[in-house]
Amino acid sequence: RMLFLMFISFFTSRILLRELGVEDYGIYNVVGSVVAIFSSIQGLLASSTQRFLNYEHGKGNSSQLNKIFSMSVLIHVGLSLLFLIVILPIGLWIINNYLVIPTNRINAANWVFVFSIFSAIITIMTVPYNAVIIANEKMSAFAYISILDGLLRLGIIFLLIHTAFDQLITYAVLLFGVGFLVRIVNMLYCKKNFQEAKRVTFFWDKELLK
Repeated sequence: RMLFLMFISFFTSRILLRELGVEDYGIYNVVGSVVAIFSSIQGLLASSTQRFLNYEHGKGNSSQLNKIFSMSVLIHVGLSLLFLIVILPIGLWIINNYLVIPTNRINAANWVFVFSIFSAIITIMTVPYNAVIIANEKMSAFAYISILDGLLRLGIIFLLIHTAFDQLITYAVLLFGVGFLVRIVNMLYCKKNFQEAKRVTFFWDKELLK
């Protein structure tokens, strides 16, 4: 899995630089880096939830498993809303007032940032489902979904070559679409295979929240 994804990453980076050009490629790497940041800590967030799930698995407490999963979903919804309310306006303000971006690409940079925020939110919302897969030790499913993600990202590059629209904005929109699709696949797999993830129960437990 890691070798396959590494190969795709090297391959797509070269083509992406060629298609976007140095200027737009640089803009995406600065403005869209918020996605990379949250992708890198996705595993950390998932392992936090996974530990609680593993503990209850060991105790054989199925009702508590659903509570932990539901509370994890609630926490990540909260993180997503905080991210949207706080980071989005601050980021747009920084882009338009402090970053040195050519005037004719400011609008594209704003759109890239907006869709990067949406992609990061999708990443955050996928965390509880990744945690369930890891806690149940279904690493093959985790690997297959990661490979699907990599293949879809590779497909984006080939679509980008033939698009007639602004390639920078198109790339950001398509990345968001891939993240959304992978999130749906994660959710459907978990709902089908794991009892604790079949439904989300909204409740309040201050100690469990902590």
